[in-house]
Amino acid sequence: MTSTHSFPSLPQPQPPAGAAQALAVAAGDAARAWARPLLPARHERAVSQLHSTLHDLGVAARGLAAWQVPGTPEGLATREFARRVNASAGWFLGAWNCLDGVLAFEGLGSLSDPDESGAALCRAARNVIPSWRQPMGSSDHRDATVRAFIAATGLLSAGALGLASYAPRRTFIGLHSAVASLAEAVADLNAAVGEPAADPARDDTASRSLPGSQRPGAGEFS
Repeated sequence: MTSTHSFPSLPQPQPPAGAAQALAVAAGDAARAWARPLLPARHERAVSQLHSTLHDLGVAARGLAAWQVPGTPEGLATREFARRVNASAGWFLGAWNCLDGVLAFEGLGSLSDPDESGAALCRAARNVIPSWRQPMGSSDHRDATVRAFIAATGLLSAGALGLASYAPRRTFIGLHSAVASLAEAVADLNAAVGEPAADPARDDTASRSLPGSQRPGAGEFS
């Protein structure tokens, strides 16, 4: 018997640059939320959300490295782009590994609220994966995607530093190690598009520019 049931089609992935921009917005929202002291369970959950995000971005970056510019034969420039973006993927996964021991020791925190900025960040990172699978477009579109990715990574670093400000020692060390890995990822991404390297671990411009990122007084929790 032939089934007459129809199944809804899966939503189309966002364009690559749009997915990167959405990621940057979500990372900025999370960084603002994480700049304030959090109750212990929520802090643990935020670290877990950052951990998940870093893994998904490492996977997504491997797809981004395969970007195809129509009508352009593979040459030295294309291979160098792929090499640099693949290297950044390794650094994202290295940052993810930095938080493995933290989560094993500190725990995952309570169940997340889907409206939390950290949960929205996880969704944005997950959405990047299909958007960057077999990407294709002009070199300008490719570079705009990478630059938005760089901006998002700087905001992730700001968020990690915010969490580190109120973290137990083991978590503090893991978060700072993750930020160091993200600095290396940014250096490779900048090199992929021919930009001067910037170190988000040392340049706190992103965190200073976040509204509400000033450190509240003791005893203020969100």
